[in-house]
Amino acid sequence: MEVSQNKKTFLNDWTMFEKMWLIISTITMIGLSIIWKDSAMALISGVTGIIGVVLCAKGKVSTYIFATVNVALYAIICYQNALYGEVMLNALYFIPMNIIGFLLWNKRKDDAGNVEAKALTKNQVIILFIGLGIAIFLYYQLLKSLGGNLQLIDSITTVTSVVALILQVMRYKEQWLVWILVNLVSILMWVMLLNTPEGSVTMIVMWAAYLINSIYGYVNWSKLSKKEA
Repeated sequence: MEVSQNKKTFLNDWTMFEKMWLIISTITMIGLSIIWKDSAMALISGVTGIIGVVLCAKGKVSTYIFATVNVALYAIICYQNALYGEVMLNALYFIPMNIIGFLLWNKRKDDAGNVEAKALTKNQVIILFIGLGIAIFLYYQLLKSLGGNLQLIDSITTVTSVVALILQVMRYKEQWLVWILVNLVSILMWVMLLNTPEGSVTMIVMWAAYLINSIYGYVNWSKLSKKEA
């Protein structure tokens, strides 16, 4: 009885847009994966990724369960494409941070499982993006020494993803501004890899869906942060 009540509470605050967005993006990804004969690994990574980011935009703690599966498979796909910065990011950083995020969010959530959101000041946002620029330059120099594909793009996605996840775990709404940048650059990266043996349409669709979700996430978390304020 208690489990049934929890499920009901979990679904009650989902709008029709959110439900349809999840269904349509998942079906689209599966369909394109079949048409383009993507690997099962890419498909599973894409689907779990979509579910994970939709849950994150809703501020649900369960986002970290799907995110862990997504990043583990995505790390393998990136390794096959010699995107070593992405491999290190997902395998050595995202997986441990997902565990930390799950534990921290569990301590700051309401009865419906929604996390309590916060917001940075304007000055903090400016400092954030200046720091991002410096870190991207330094990491680019490191990747140049290691070799691999698309070093500049790889460095941008890696550094911004690290910062975005820190903001996410700390429950700041500005995470979504950084995720938008991550999504845009990641789409470009996979478009450039499309004609290679390991190119994946599913990855392009996944990151495009992430972009739309990040815009929605910023809007929803802005409401959540005002509620907490």
